[in-house]
Parts: sequence; structure tokens; C-alpha cells
Amino acid sequence: MKISALAVAGAVLVAGLGVAGFAVGQTSPSRADTSSGPGQVSVVGAYVRAPVPPTKLAAGYFTVYNTTSAPDRLVSVQTGAGASAVLHVGTVGGGMAPVGANGVVVPAHGRLVLSTGNGHVMIGQLFGPVKAGQTVDMTLQFEKAGTVNVVAPVIAVGAPAPAGAGPSASSSMSMNMGDH
Repeated sequence: MKISALAVAGAVLVAGLGVAGFAVGQTSPSRADTSSGPGQVSVVGAYVRAPVPPTKLAAGYFTVYNTTSAPDRLVSVQTGAGASAVLHVGTVGGGMAPVGANGVVVPAHGRLVLSTGNGHVMIGQLFGPVKAGQTVDMTLQFEKAGTVNVVAPVIAVGAPAPAGAGPSASSSMSMNMGDH
């Protein structure tokens, strides 16, 4: 199979825009876009960055707030936009790693931030065009809080993240790479 230079360049650009990591901090949500119920988890600032043609990958971002007194785990993300949705977080060496079957911890009274430079959901094998102005549905499955459905607007490559989206790597409060 021959892969064109344009396809490789597009994949590199999408990966570069959604480079590794996640941030965990002790904060309270400023607004709840979607929640699992009173006093549980809420998901805010969700968006998907459109793919660079001809790639069939898009990156999703959001912030999860856990307002409970017990940690929870984000164990999976599903979407109808593509055949796969894989949560990626940063590694100690600054690279990327998919999250295993145990998911990633969202600490009690804390947050999990997926933002450009801080991790993402990689949506692979897109079923059709994903363009700015559309929305992508995502279903987040938590160990304790259950299912949270999120509708994420699609933004163009190079466009700034929407208002309310998570902070960038430079403003993250702390990194927690040991328990994901």
C-alpha cells in the first residue's frame, strides 16, 4: 500500500494539534455543559478539531469535573463519527499513549483536562466528512457516574478553541501520569 506524502503530512498535522498529555487539578466547574446527575461528574468545553484532508482522523477535547468526594474513572469514549475513539494521554517522556482498559482517574473534587497539548480522544476511520460547523456526539462511560452524552462542535484546523474549553499545557495545574 502506498501512502501519499500529503496523507502523511495531514496525519502529522492532526497529531501535532492534539499532542499528548492530560492535566489533573483541584478545581470546581464554572459551568456544566453535560452531567451525569447532581453531585457527580460534568463535562464542559467539548469540541472536535476537523481533520486535515485526506486523513481520516479527528481529535476531540473536553474537561471532566468530578464534584464527588470519591475518585471516578473515565473508562471509554464512543462516537458515531468514526469506527474508533481512543483516549490518549501524555507519558512521562512527553510522548503519547492510549489509555488502557482501566481508563483514567478523575480525582475527587478534581478535573481531567483534554486540550491541545494535553491529550485528546482520537476519532479514527471517520465514516464521512467532519467539517467545521457540524457537531459530533460522544458517549463517555465512567466507572461510577455511568454514561454522559456530549455534543461537541467541530472547529476548523488552526481555529482557536471555543470559549469554555480546557486550558492549554502552559496553564495546567499539575500532571498525573502514574495512574491512567
